[in-house]
Amino acid sequence: MSLLENEAVRSFVTWGTVCVVKMLAMGPLTARQRFKTMVFANPEDNPGSKKHDAPAVSENVERVRRCHLNDLENIPAFLALGAMLLVTNPSATIAIWHFRIFAVSRLLHTVCYLNGIQPFRALCYMVGTSVNLSMAGQILYCIFAN
Repeated sequence: MSLLENEAVRSFVTWGTVCVVKMLAMGPLTARQRFKTMVFANPEDNPGSKKHDAPAVSENVERVRRCHLNDLENIPAFLALGAMLLVTNPSATIAIWHFRIFAVSRLLHTVCYLNGIQPFRALCYMVGTSVNLSMAGQILYCIFAN
């Protein structure tokens, strides 16, 4: 039997891939903002600057960077916890909903972050964090309840 025949595993692979692709897309999105504003992290990256020029700062670039950093803090934890959750042989329905909710919360978080939409950005962040904590709790419960 292929691992992908397991409904929960298939869901994890699908939604995990969505999250990783979304996270990877943030790099080119940052570069796009840098070229749009001509604000680069290093003087040598800007073809029009002199080596001694201090890098400028752009709120648009920094907003995308902060969103990317937020992904780098949250998505790897989801991937690790999701994989560990699958080892505990959870209810497929419960696992699938955890994976879906996390991925959708991260997608919405990005939309809200890039557009400065509060309090929805914070709510999306809290939903994703709650999913990770819920998976961690289920993993620990499974380990210590047996």
